[in-house]
Amino acid sequence: MISLEQVRALESRVEKAVALIAALRAENASMRSGLSAAEGRVAELEGLVSEFQKDQSRIEQGIIEALRKLDSFEDAVHEAATSGAARPSPAAEAASPAEPEPEAAVEPEALEPGPSGEPAEPATEESADALDIF
Repeated sequence: MISLEQVRALESRVEKAVALIAALRAENASMRSGLSAAEGRVAELEGLVSEFQKDQSRIEQGIIEALRKLDSFEDAVHEAATSGAARPSPAAEAASPAEPEPEAAVEPEALEPGPSGEPAEPATEESADALDIF
C-alpha cells in the first residue's frame, strides 16, 4: 500500500515539474519573440546589402565609363600631339624663315607689381598653355 509520505513526495515532484514546465514555456516564448525580431533584422540587412550591391555596381560602371572617356581623351590628345609634331602648323608654314616673328606686345596690366612689389613677368603663351588643360 501507498503511504502518506509517498503521496506527499509525489505531490512535491509534480509541483516542481509544473513550475519547471511553466518556466520553460515562458523562456520558449521569449526565445521565439527574439528569433522573430532577429529574422526581421536579417531581412532588413539583406535588403540594405542588396541596395549597396546595386549602388556599388552603378558606381563601378560610372568609374569604368569615366576611365573609358579619359582613355579616349588621352588618345585624342596623343594623336593631336603626334600629328602636330609631324606636320608644321599653318601659321608656321605662312611665316617665312627670313622674317623674325614680332614680339608680343606686353599689356600694362600684365606688368602690375607682384606680391613682393617688383613688376610681374608678362605671361608667355607657353606658360598659359601649360595651365589650360581643357
